[in-house]
Amino acid sequence: MKRLTFLFASILVVTLGAAPAHAQFTPDPGTGLPPNDFNRAGQAGFQFLKLPTNARQAGMGGVISSLGQGDAASSFTNPASLVDVTRLNLGLTAVRWFANINYYSAAAARYVEGVGIIGVSFLFLDYGDMPRTENRPILVDGIPTGRSEVLTDLGTVTAQDLAVGISYARRVTEQLHFGINAKYISETLDDATVGAWAVDIGTVFYTGIRSLRVTMVGRNIGPDTQIASFDERIGYEPADVRMPVNFSFGAAYDLVERGESGLHHWTVAAEFVHPNDGAEKVNFGTEYTFRNLFSVRGGYRFNYDEEGFTLGTGLNVGLSSYTLNLGYAFWEFGLLGSVHVVSMGFGL
Repeated sequence: MKRLTFLFASILVVTLGAAPAHAQFTPDPGTGLPPNDFNRAGQAGFQFLKLPTNARQAGMGGVISSLGQGDAASSFTNPASLVDVTRLNLGLTAVRWFANINYYSAAAARYVEGVGIIGVSFLFLDYGDMPRTENRPILVDGIPTGRSEVLTDLGTVTAQDLAVGISYARRVTEQLHFGINAKYISETLDDATVGAWAVDIGTVFYTGIRSLRVTMVGRNIGPDTQIASFDERIGYEPADVRMPVNFSFGAAYDLVERGESGLHHWTVAAEFVHPNDGAEKVNFGTEYTFRNLFSVRGGYRFNYDEEGFTLGTGLNVGLSSYTLNLGYAFWEFGLLGSVHVVSMGFGL
């Protein structure tokens, strides 16, 4: 296990340092042509895998890699953080996305003595009902005119995205934690479906410098997927769609650590994100908690087209032998408006 974790960490370091998400062409100085900047924006599919899966994550600038707190939702972000689950944890999240799209996630994780942490997760994106239309060519005496008409009143069509995963995490040492999440992904439009497999791999390392921990995560690592079932309907050759692979390097530090009284707790976290379908990005977030009861969160997302600041709150309620966590986040999207994220967690 130690060798596996070291190998994964080495791959991440090499990838982040040597494989930029954008390339630059440098011509012969004698040609007088300027450099041609380009990136792969819009060249990966299954984009719903990038959406927020937890109100705490969303409220703290979308930081995913270094926010472990005994939360089953870590299956979606950094599976290594599942080691913070001591017994059993359940989590549910609902997001009202743009254009009346509903997005739901659910996760459960349990500690198994002598084995580690086992988790299951579920993501579902519902696009709702949309009017069905059809472009029909206009013929004159059976000969195409090059024009077409749009037929309506054909009922409705719907679409859904789905991801189902199983996770495993354990402590390699007291300082190094490792986790993996394998998932099946599908997208459906009307009665056409395409599916794929991918894995998320993560590590958390406690440096020994007070509470400082650093993390590395690779998400949505999987092969390209052929979408022949869609293309056959519109007359195109089958096409391959890339998985939205991204690598994150993050760190978190408690500016104010929980003492014996647990009166105040203040955490800051940041991460560098290297996607395969766009420019590198930086997420920053902070969280202040009073008496382990009420939390206030905020963050900012750098180098995104429309996304910017985020805000959130959380309430932790201890009831007998279990805890109940409630969370809310506000995600600002500039010209697109805003998104609201609501989460609930239950732990033993």
